[in-house]
Amino acid sequence: MIQICQELVRKPSLSGQEYEVATVIKEIMLSKGYGHVVTDSCGNIIGVMDFGGCGKTLLLEAQIDHVGVGDPAEWQTYPYGAFINEGKLYGRGASDQKGAMAAMLCAAADLKRDGHKGLKGRLLVVGTVQQEKFEGFASRYVVDHYHPDLVLIGEASGLSIVRGQRGRAEILVETRGRMAHSANPDFGINAVNQMVKFLALLREKFTPSSHTYLGEGIIVLTGLYSHPPSNTGVLPDKCLATFDRRLLPGETPRSVLGQLRKIARTLSGKDPNFKAKISLSCSEDRCYTGKIMKMEHFVPAWSLPEDHPFIQTALDGLSSMGLDPMVASKAGFGTNGCYYAGVAEIPTLAFGPSREELVHIKDEYIEIEQLISGYLGYYGIARQVLEQQEV
Repeated sequence: MIQICQELVRKPSLSGQEYEVATVIKEIMLSKGYGHVVTDSCGNIIGVMDFGGCGKTLLLEAQIDHVGVGDPAEWQTYPYGAFINEGKLYGRGASDQKGAMAAMLCAAADLKRDGHKGLKGRLLVVGTVQQEKFEGFASRYVVDHYHPDLVLIGEASGLSIVRGQRGRAEILVETRGRMAHSANPDFGINAVNQMVKFLALLREKFTPSSHTYLGEGIIVLTGLYSHPPSNTGVLPDKCLATFDRRLLPGETPRSVLGQLRKIARTLSGKDPNFKAKISLSCSEDRCYTGKIMKMEHFVPAWSLPEDHPFIQTALDGLSSMGLDPMVASKAGFGTNGCYYAGVAEIPTLAFGPSREELVHIKDEYIEIEQLISGYLGYYGIARQVLEQQEV
């Protein structure tokens, strides 16, 4: 399993460039006896272990793309070296989520090999593409073709069960002005100054709602751009701000955009020259298979009730392998659970080796001890689900 994790980390797999790592995963699945292995139109790699009978279909999912490394010279180790030092395996994607992928691959194969009596149903192990850019998009193709009853996502959760996550919207606010020479600013309207007014009122008026488990529906400014971009002698006629808005259950595009549009209307009432366009961002990209992905960046929140039987089954599975079963006290990062649970309404949990503070950082690593415990957890949870058909 450790060697598999190293092999996956050594294959760079930015979003849209997952072909090499997907090929490695497919070869591993075939060598480990997966009964059915396929690459779908998005490039997701799906391996199926069929245990027979009329049982549940459990999906174990880990993303196989990762964020960029930034400046490699600022890393202490080569980002794709997968070097092991003092019990830690270093490399981009080790915690997010190639360690989980390696653990899932081995756990599913070993569970089938060990021949436990009384197991029924199907176990799917899926490596999904483009999660960092198009959260939830590729997962819909897995659901449409394989119809899982339960989903377990390999998020770095410190080996705790995560029962929900906030959704996410990426919002664009563009203020408009009028060009003029910067020596005579009164002849124009400075779009940046207009944006400053908007940001000030947003800070004053926006109060995030909260959820007992998911936390607050915060909004964070993540980018600010003006046009023209590099002409210091001209008043900018456009200013674009991007916001990351974390979502809670029940929030919709209309309600989320409506909050900001109300602030814009307030400013327009005070200043007839204030003009702003507020919308969701939309992206388009190509999968490594050639398939085009295009979506608005709005994915819903999801949360499984505390008393849902899947949670108890998962905790029992962890206990059966000698692990300390616990449910996280707060939600984790966004994952493809936004589609599985938020859209398709499939009972979903997140569980994985490593900790969230190690994700997306320089010198990312996963502790070998966590990797092994993640394997044990996936093995135990899968066995428990396939034994207990009432889940």
